[in-house]
Amino acid sequence: MSTEIVVAIVGAFVTILTAIITNYLSKRNQLKFEERKLKEEYYTNYVKAMSNNVLMKDNHVELDDAQNHLILVGSADVVRILMQFHDKIKPSAPPLSGAEHDRILTELIKAMRADLYGTNKINCGYPIIHLSGIRPYGE
Repeated sequence: MSTEIVVAIVGAFVTILTAIITNYLSKRNQLKFEERKLKEEYYTNYVKAMSNNVLMKDNHVELDDAQNHLILVGSADVVRILMQFHDKIKPSAPPLSGAEHDRILTELIKAMRADLYGTNKINCGYPIIHLSGIRPYGE
């Protein structure tokens, strides 16, 4: 075999291999982007439903629906804290102090942020929070 034929075969092989790798990486990045957008949408909807639930006092359907979506798309950490939060705020639970409510809510929001951004560094220095526009819990 002549050198030109070997170079042509190697060149074709490298071109095909480059196209395959580029396609794989593009699809993987696109899937990650779409997953992040979906999570962002569901996390935002959950926070909105939580606000609406407290302000309207009987909008459980919206909150339940938003929570069930999180069970599907949230990381294991998000779902674990979500279930802890749910168990603490459900009507049959014993009364919850405002400080405990805010602590668990903060843990949940921090888990969502870490899931969205892929790192816990995003939460460095993140304060204890409560949702704006909501009366303190229990009032």
